[in-house]
Amino acid sequence: MTAATPAMADGPSLYRRIYGFGSIFAKALRDSRRATIVAAFLLAVTFLGVAKAVVGEFDTPESRAEMVALIKSLPPVLAGLGGKITDNLGTMGGYLQYKYGTFFPMVLTLWSILALSGTLASEAQRGSLEFLASTGLSRRRIALEKLLGHLVPMGIVLLVTFVSIAIAGQSYAVLPGDEITITSAFAYTVWLGFIALAGGALAFALGPFVGRGGAAGIAGFVTFAGFIASGYQQAIPAMEPIARLTWWGWTYNHTALSGQYDWPPVVAVGVLVVVLLAIGIAAFARRDIGSTSAIPIPRMPAALLGLRGPIGRAAGANLGAAIWWGLGVGLFGLVMGSTSRGFMDQLRDSPAFMNLLQTAFPGIDYASAGGFLQLLFVQFGVLLAGLAAATFVAGWASDETSGRLEMVLATPLARLRWALSSGVGLLIDVAVFLVLSTLGIAIGVASSGSDLATPVTGALILGVYAVALVGIGMLVGGVIRTSWAAAAVVIFLVVTWFVQLLGPLLDLPELVQNLAMTAHFGQPMVGAWDVPGSIAALVIGVAGILLGGLGFARRDLRR
Repeated sequence: MTAATPAMADGPSLYRRIYGFGSIFAKALRDSRRATIVAAFLLAVTFLGVAKAVVGEFDTPESRAEMVALIKSLPPVLAGLGGKITDNLGTMGGYLQYKYGTFFPMVLTLWSILALSGTLASEAQRGSLEFLASTGLSRRRIALEKLLGHLVPMGIVLLVTFVSIAIAGQSYAVLPGDEITITSAFAYTVWLGFIALAGGALAFALGPFVGRGGAAGIAGFVTFAGFIASGYQQAIPAMEPIARLTWWGWTYNHTALSGQYDWPPVVAVGVLVVVLLAIGIAAFARRDIGSTSAIPIPRMPAALLGLRGPIGRAAGANLGAAIWWGLGVGLFGLVMGSTSRGFMDQLRDSPAFMNLLQTAFPGIDYASAGGFLQLLFVQFGVLLAGLAAATFVAGWASDETSGRLEMVLATPLARLRWALSSGVGLLIDVAVFLVLSTLGIAIGVASSGSDLATPVTGALILGVYAVALVGIGMLVGGVIRTSWAAAAVVIFLVVTWFVQLLGPLLDLPELVQNLAMTAHFGQPMVGAWDVPGSIAALVIGVAGILLGGLGFARRDLRR
């Protein structure tokens, strides 16, 4: 017996049990390292950079007064694009809360939804959890350690966020009242964490019942619809009932960066998060691994079960996710389209602002359902389309990362053919997603009595963006490794969204701002297409699939 035997019998070291391969939690924490670093870096840089830019642009009492007057002069339906207008809007904290405070949770919410929708459901679907369940670990412990593998990184990101807000609130205050207290930074960070985890917890609870795609699609719909409805519940009364059903509406009066707190609803969101997470753990422990809804549904056509070639395999593997994402985005578009009448009425009651819009955008009718969707739906709709694309890419990549691809390629199937056929299968999933999304938008717009053709045609931009991101994911997966493919899509999605949102304020170089693909789509919901930009996005998607296929054919399989 060698001397190493006793050490090996002692099991993994404490370090390996916390980070590495010594426990389920440690591996989950290790797998989250890239997302943790990216999220923490983005939020820290954004808070510090935005705060510094705000006080640099509005550095005198006169400029602050002009800024406040401009915001308050906007019609309520446009002022709601930011958030709740507080009494201290002219301070650094008040302006940050109004303009950007409700946008920051989106980054963590997207991360939480993608992580918690798949932490159990996707592994159960591909069979890897069966090996863990065959050990002496209870299924509750497996689920809990997997969950902690996301909650701990989320806590790290929130700690970095708190420190960043505290530094910005003390270092960049230039006028009286600009200081953001430690209490305000803490109150905002707690709200931020609960809001982000609410979307992820909903996906975690739904995952055992509807699978990863369904859980992510439903959670994404609730998150974005609640965000929009909460911001516009005062301007458009039809949205108030929707807002009351979501955590955004509950915490509407908790504007911590402006120094105003409403703790009971925030605590209620925290309780909701705990309940949803408990439901997810209990559902995983009680149900068969990989089992989803017991509701009887029609049988899947044999051609889409993945048994008649690589195209059918790729399309069939993600078909459920495509349907759920399409239904989620379609329902979001339906709600937005059907509530657009209040928006149109308010714009028509503001002739001065209508004249301003006509001067800036001649020939475009913003007092329409299409105008409402352009202002409120598109920027979030493309985010959801990007998340759907990331889900499709993750499903494609799981063949290689789980080891199934070695068996598939053991057949007389050329590697290049498999890769390109998989790309075609993913494009079929994008088409399914687009059809369902467009159908929901069409029903919503039709109910408002507005022009139908223009916004329905504009909805094609969701498919254009999804195709481009599928191409980027397959390029990274084919040339580098598939385990990075979905992460690359999400990082590209979030970073470019932030660039487009904050680029003008941070005075980023025009070259950097142009990296945001969505900045080259024009205004499709009102018929003002940027044709070269849209074609370029499709070219990126197709070229990414082709180059990714060529790269995959020349490299070794990796996990």
